Amino acid sequence: MRCEIDRSSFAEALGSTVAVLPGKTSYPVLVNLKLEVKGGRLVLLATDLDVFLRRELPLEGASEDGVVVVSARKLSEIVRELGVDRVTFYTKENSAFVEAGGVRATFMCVDPAEYPQPKPLPEGLVFEYPVSTLHELHDACGFAVSKDESRPAMTGVNWEVTKTETRMVGTDGHRLAFVSRKGKYAAKFRAVLPAKLFNLIPRGADTAQVCADPTNIGFKAGDTTVHCRLIEGPYPDYERVIPKGYPGRAVLGREGLTAVLRRAAVLAHPLGRLVTLEFRRKKLVVRAETPELGRSEEETDCEYNGEELRIGFNVGYMLEVLRRLGSEKVVFELSTPLSAGVVKPAENEPDMERVYLLMPIRLD
Repeated sequence: MRCEIDRSSFAEALGSTVAVLPGKTSYPVLVNLKLEVKGGRLVLLATDLDVFLRRELPLEGASEDGVVVVSARKLSEIVRELGVDRVTFYTKENSAFVEAGGVRATFMCVDPAEYPQPKPLPEGLVFEYPVSTLHELHDACGFAVSKDESRPAMTGVNWEVTKTETRMVGTDGHRLAFVSRKGKYAAKFRAVLPAKLFNLIPRGADTAQVCADPTNIGFKAGDTTVHCRLIEGPYPDYERVIPKGYPGRAVLGREGLTAVLRRAAVLAHPLGRLVTLEFRRKKLVVRAETPELGRSEEETDCEYNGEELRIGFNVGYMLEVLRRLGSEKVVFELSTPLSAGVVKPAENEPDMERVYLLMPIRLD
């Protein structure tokens, strides 16, 4: 095989395929990437056996058809570091070559017959879905999913679509992120998707064709096709977890609160990243302490209605939430020092709702 290709496009495509690769595997071929030149196009395929990613890139000029399997990460690193516009990629005997300017890199190849065959898109429910909405919802809640593989359902994002609303939820048991958007959608659907799936769908596409059956889902958007196994198991009943109505309500400026929390984070204890929030009628007092290092205390303006309350939260979790709230002011809804607190924008965007739930840290 042989082709010449734009370096930046090649590097971007390689970077997306590397995101699929497993961190550890007993199946060594999975750390490789399959490349095929066919009919004036370059096809890249990567998989961890749960997710299959296929990218297609158009080629200019003459090319020779062929297939090769090479180290994905090393090829990506080499192409990314090249300081030229065009790259020549070709194979000869059992080696693949990258040539650009004065650079010539050689890669040993793996037998393409050893590489897993891609799965076809599921046959069942098929509908179109706006890519911008898919990423908007995931950006708002994907950070909150669990990394604990012993609770597989919570390592994914719960995605729901009805004719009039679409929503996503992420939670790790210590925090919960809920986001929904009203609109007109072409299907009724619910599934738990692996969090890394969303980063594989190109943001530049207008819509994605979604194909789903009870155990698998596929997305086709632009030059990208993704096939993924759904996460099995019941998802937590998040509607029951999100409280309805609180006796205490505080309104604060988002940027000012973010600055206060960033300063408090400097002396927050490394274990739990605890900061103490003391809500009073006209102000909020934020305290942090690491006994062997020191402590900090800072006051900031706050509109608070309710009984005075002292409560502890993980400062890292709070800052992650504030980064995803675009509103000028944010609302804290609170009940007791041991009850979950709710953070949300003071004014929701049109047709959009965001709710973030934080479990407190016991102070005594």
